[in-house]
Amino acid sequence: MDFTIVTPSYRELGYLGACVASVADQEGVEVEHIVQDAGTDGFGKFAEQMKARWPDRPNYRRLMISEPDRGMYDAVNKGLKRGTGKICAYLNCDEQYLPGALRAIYEAFQSAPRAEICYGGFLVIDSHGHLITVQRPVRLFWPHVATSHLANFTCATFFLRSFLERQQAWFDPASTACADALWTLEHLRSGVGSLRLAAPVSVFRQTGTNRGLTQQGLEERKRIAREAPRWVQMGKPVWIAIHRILKWVSGGYLPRKIAYSIWRSGDDPARIRHGPVWSHGIWWARVKL
Repeated sequence: MDFTIVTPSYRELGYLGACVASVADQEGVEVEHIVQDAGTDGFGKFAEQMKARWPDRPNYRRLMISEPDRGMYDAVNKGLKRGTGKICAYLNCDEQYLPGALRAIYEAFQSAPRAEICYGGFLVIDSHGHLITVQRPVRLFWPHVATSHLANFTCATFFLRSFLERQQAWFDPASTACADALWTLEHLRSGVGSLRLAAPVSVFRQTGTNRGLTQQGLEERKRIAREAPRWVQMGKPVWIAIHRILKWVSGGYLPRKIAYSIWRSGDDPARIRHGPVWSHGIWWARVKL
């Protein structure tokens, strides 16, 4: 199996159908999709609907499991441990992959045999599917991640199972919103080889209720910053400046015209095409970061 994609789920069936569809229609790779639900009412009926809409086939299979967990990251770990794919990732219910995403990631890893983590670009859309910004992956450095934010999102982050098992690189289940930042910090410090794929491979939906922007998520971010060495904390303005320079040099702020196709729900007959529209890499809602 080429890929294991895990989706942690709880009370988000309205989004989950589109997420499932975006994994099910990937071509050119073998993929297993493990939906790890924490006990959503109606999940069993929903799973049957998805089975009828997207049945297993030779290169695709899906497990939809409902069982108690200790939170989102515990669910992600459970799914990863159940999987067998050589390349792993997790995709939240309100996120989805663009057409051809997994094939592009597979080829990126093939071209960089020393890399164990791959960061792809992603689109940010609003609740209606309209484009807010296009984000290219940037070169991460740990003082910036520790004191500011994680610029490369998990919806477009992929890692090798061999790395996951060798490093025991599971996500911290005690975290409610920022285990991805903690995970990234650990592996930036250890020097794990990574690569960046500039093209967008996934879609992040800005809902206003994203975990990282909740009060609990903001408190976790503050705690991560407080635990950084004093010199790292004091250098925050410098790290932000370097991050923005690196993003500018890599073309991350340049305007571009883009067309994209997304699923509105799992019941749609096909993806809905948007654009082409102009966008740029400035995400105004988070520019202060």
